[in-house]
Amino acid sequence: MAGENPLRQLFKRMLHSPYEDPADYTIVVLHRGEKGDRVELRGAEVSAARRDGFEVYRSGRVAYIPYHRVLLVRKGDRVLYARAGTGGRS
Repeated sequence: MAGENPLRQLFKRMLHSPYEDPADYTIVVLHRGEKGDRVELRGAEVSAARRDGFEVYRSGRVAYIPYHRVLLVRKGDRVLYARAGTGGRS
């Protein structure tokens, strides 16, 4: 779909492609109050990709995280997405 958020495309592929295993992914998001204002999520915790963000099931709760909070997405050691200014570091 033209104009679709590239992060949404990445998350949809991670969740729905038979060639992908969400457990191989790591997502680093901006989370104020955490050490360094960042938290690292496992791809297996992602339960849905929505238009403007994604849902994570963690500690028995569902949390919605907007795409603009994503700093980095890795598959293994390979960086698939790094927000400008992060230098590809988590």
